[in-house]
Amino acid sequence: MSCTPRARPTIDSPRLQALYAYWNDRRAGRDMPARSDIDPIDIPRLLPNLLLIDVEPGTARMKVRVAGTTVVEMYGSDYTGRYLDEIDFGDRRAAVLFDYNACLESRQPYAAEHSFWTDRGITYRIERLILPLSDDGETVSQLIAGLEFDTVK
Repeated sequence: MSCTPRARPTIDSPRLQALYAYWNDRRAGRDMPARSDIDPIDIPRLLPNLLLIDVEPGTARMKVRVAGTTVVEMYGSDYTGRYLDEIDFGDRRAAVLFDYNACLESRQPYAAEHSFWTDRGITYRIERLILPLSDDGETVSQLIAGLEFDTVK
């Protein structure tokens, strides 16, 4: 598998635009909403494309709490319960970890685009939007990520 990362100033995917609008609404003027502000019932059509990631206090290690069905299908593995830094993303590893750490450190939304191809010879473009959540209004306690997959022709 191979990857070409590119940080993006905009969000192309309508699904990820909807996720950003929901997150922005839920933060209600704060820097970040809390996890308790996010209700899966409000965003059912987004759930298959989402990851919910816990950030361990004091370590900044990130552990996948929930992986949507589309994410599992596309990656070919369910990463639920696994730390991001222990997942074999192949040569995409550095780019994937960079994206999540960029959001964690900046406490701001982060959008990126990557291309990768699978062992089945299929090339995909992934648009990724990572959004911070905070239980105390200051420290990022979780990240919610939306992934949009498109086949590259």
